[in-house]
Amino acid sequence: MFDILPASAVPSERALAPTVVEAKNRCRDIFKKLPKTPERDSVLSALGRLGMSSLRRKIHHRGEPVRNALGARFADLMYVCDQAVVCRNHYVHGSAAACDYRVNFFDTVVFFTDTLEFVFGTSDLLQSGWDMNEWTKRYGGHSHRFGEYLNTYRESLAKLQALLGVSDGAPPVVLTGG
Repeated sequence: MFDILPASAVPSERALAPTVVEAKNRCRDIFKKLPKTPERDSVLSALGRLGMSSLRRKIHHRGEPVRNALGARFADLMYVCDQAVVCRNHYVHGSAAACDYRVNFFDTVVFFTDTLEFVFGTSDLLQSGWDMNEWTKRYGGHSHRFGEYLNTYRESLAKLQALLGVSDGAPPVVLTGG
């Protein structure tokens, strides 16, 4: 969902340091001379994305206002989003998994999907002037997906933290870069 947002809805591209631009250009020249293979094309594609808004940055851009609107009880929301990206990268790119997602499917993949849907939907609503706190007071029960998410968040977060070996109350490690 976040990958199809228009450029106006995501963070702008980052200016790269001159040394990074030089390295990027030199690497691109080297790889362009190689025979065309999926590996070569993958590296060229990755080089082309340097400085562009990554999935993680897009999610943070949309999620920070949501987290801020929810307050301290949801301070770990960006941590959960980051773990969702780690999970996605595991399945899409074969990178290392933070835990066994298959065995812990409902406590990870389902929670991550619910989190990303919640952030995606509520960020649009907030941007449109929706008062999340008023809605939560009046309608935030289990009869709506967003209310259900809000009501089960702490329990789901605790399960995720236990799976990942993060003690409750410890400051979450929010992944940086990208």
